[in-house]
Amino acid sequence: MKQSNVISLPRRPGLFDTRAFASLSAQPARDLRGGFQGIGYGARIAVRDYDRIITRHYRAIAPDGLAAACSLADIHFDTPQFGLVIAFDDPAEVAVHDGDLVLDQSIRALVAQFGAVFLRNATIAGAARERFHRNIFPHLKFHVDRGPTSSNQHSCFTRDPDDPAQREPRRSSTLFIANIVAWLEEVRTSRADPGLERGTRASYDLFQNGQAAKLFGKIILEQAWNAPAGTGEIAIIDNRTVLHATYDKHKKRRGYPIGTRYLI
Repeated sequence: MKQSNVISLPRRPGLFDTRAFASLSAQPARDLRGGFQGIGYGARIAVRDYDRIITRHYRAIAPDGLAAACSLADIHFDTPQFGLVIAFDDPAEVAVHDGDLVLDQSIRALVAQFGAVFLRNATIAGAARERFHRNIFPHLKFHVDRGPTSSNQHSCFTRDPDDPAQREPRRSSTLFIANIVAWLEEVRTSRADPGLERGTRASYDLFQNGQAAKLFGKIILEQAWNAPAGTGEIAIIDNRTVLHATYDKHKKRRGYPIGTRYLI
């Protein structure tokens, strides 16, 4: 009998009331105010109407629309509002994961809904803050960190304000795209046969020759890591739905390695 890769996760109360963010799906242009453990925050969608932007940008490749392209590519897409940004008014410590590297269930739900979650003015809470390694990804090589059979499919990237190396804003940013965008861009630039290019590759070299920056906030979501000195920043994605890459504006002055951990 084939073994299941489904892992039974402990049922623990989530940090956030995910119902509070439901209105952003229906009204993505609005800003949401809320509170977290006595600290106020503002929340917003990073890229509004992502599905419409993709459809419009790739209409020559996918004239029958995004749903038809997803069917042809055999790639699921379910994040019409892409990226949730939660910016705290004061420095916040957030228990993004526990000591066993299990992602908080409410953040997991928000990642599923919005593709990526960004916590600004925030650090990982408690001893879990030290559970990371340092990494810097290749310039514009969009990739996944974990294969489809791995249990720890969520990647969490952090800038720690108490780390001397990460105190100042980073010179290089991290870019995120939905899987279907990588497929469409690969078909467009390589002129591949859409009927033969199915599924998501482990990595892609995309948006070369100065094209990437023109698409920030549209096709590409950029986490710039450029908050003021001494500011914590966190980004969480699901490798099954989103690819990421580094963007080096100054290729000879690459930014410091970002904190990286892989969560169950």
